[in-house]
Amino acid sequence: MSVRKQMHLGAFMTTYLGHHLAAWRYPATKTEQVTHLALYREIAELTEKGKFDILFLADVLTINPEGIGATPEIRMDATTMMATLTALTSKVGLVSTVSTTYNHPFNVARKFSTIDHLSGGRAAWNVVTSAHQNEAENFGLDRHMEHSDRYAQSEEFVHITNALWDSWDDDALLFDRTGGRFLDDAKVRPVNHEGRYYRVKGPLNIPRSPQGRPVLFAAGASEAGRAFAARNVDAFFTIAPPTVQAGQALYREMKQRVASHGRDPAAFKIMPGVVPFVAATRAEAEDKFAHFQELVLPELGIGQLCRYLNHDLTQYSPDDLLPDLPGVDAVNGEKGRYQLLAEKSRTEKLTIKELGRYFARGQGHLFVVGAGSEVADTLSEWFLGDACDGFNVKFPYFPGGIADFVDHVTPELQQRGLFRTDYIGSTLREHLGLPVPAPAAA
Repeated sequence: MSVRKQMHLGAFMTTYLGHHLAAWRYPATKTEQVTHLALYREIAELTEKGKFDILFLADVLTINPEGIGATPEIRMDATTMMATLTALTSKVGLVSTVSTTYNHPFNVARKFSTIDHLSGGRAAWNVVTSAHQNEAENFGLDRHMEHSDRYAQSEEFVHITNALWDSWDDDALLFDRTGGRFLDDAKVRPVNHEGRYYRVKGPLNIPRSPQGRPVLFAAGASEAGRAFAARNVDAFFTIAPPTVQAGQALYREMKQRVASHGRDPAAFKIMPGVVPFVAATRAEAEDKFAHFQELVLPELGIGQLCRYLNHDLTQYSPDDLLPDLPGVDAVNGEKGRYQLLAEKSRTEKLTIKELGRYFARGQGHLFVVGAGSEVADTLSEWFLGDACDGFNVKFPYFPGGIADFVDHVTPELQQRGLFRTDYIGSTLREHLGLPVPAPAAA
């Protein structure tokens, strides 16, 4: 008897207090706890209650100056939070966003190896290249590195971290008290990397971790981003295309790209983002969403548009259409969201205010409002139609948005046999059905 394939689910968390940009104003959001461990403990406990594969911790190295007074622009360090939540969880995988543009491979390899050991093999790194000019200025630079150069640097960065994680064989440690040998020194090797961007001798000063290497995630809508993901990572987080059919086309494209590099497409998971407004009934869910939309201040939505379109829109009336913008090739930031917003405005003739309200609800991700069965219908259609391997769920508010999903959607998916009723393995690779890589030099 064949086993039905299982959906993978990630719980996406930012310190925006929810994925809807007005979440902090919603009465049930624990806004005043935005820097308190109690809130993040509660979120982590709910993700394990819901048997999620991962808790995905987003991060950005800047604050958005536009609309700052109306937006909770708080970004606590994701790896520190990840390490803390390691002690408060036992099964869920923990994914932390870290930029290759403003970090160093040796430090990143050490951090994730440490967390993989301390968590018993539940660590993952979301590889990003940073997208905003403000980030460059925070590190003393006048200009952000060009898009193509960022990906070239990131490619070398990931190559080095993998080499460092592989610099110890699995059986290098001996603990031979009688013979006086702590480890087999023949099984610990320098990496001796000399490249365009980095020189790293190695080896890492931490043994090979429980997963061999922490799991790698990446997100990207540009050609460079997709190519990088197909070559280097285990899971791909993306903005969902507008239709299931378009999602199927992207799914096939990415799986084919992975295969073209001699990699197993089945060991490459595609998880688009989804923003669900869910309640016991559709009417309750619609009322909740309407309440959130009433809380969107014009300056909040427009401020976010300024950031992603890299254009000062405050000089225009909110009732104006977007001004003429340069083509996506001229963009040095997030090309995917730029193109999405520009096309949305052009095809639907949305004013700046309307586009801001659209963006506030889910930042362009797949969006669904309804009872648990209706949300499960949408997720099932995408999953069973081979448009994805699962979803990164971007909850409208914290912690209630996760509780809503766990109470109303998870049981529906479990009843349909599409999602686990309990964890079977202990490591993130086991949750995702990914093999443990052998050391490259073995």
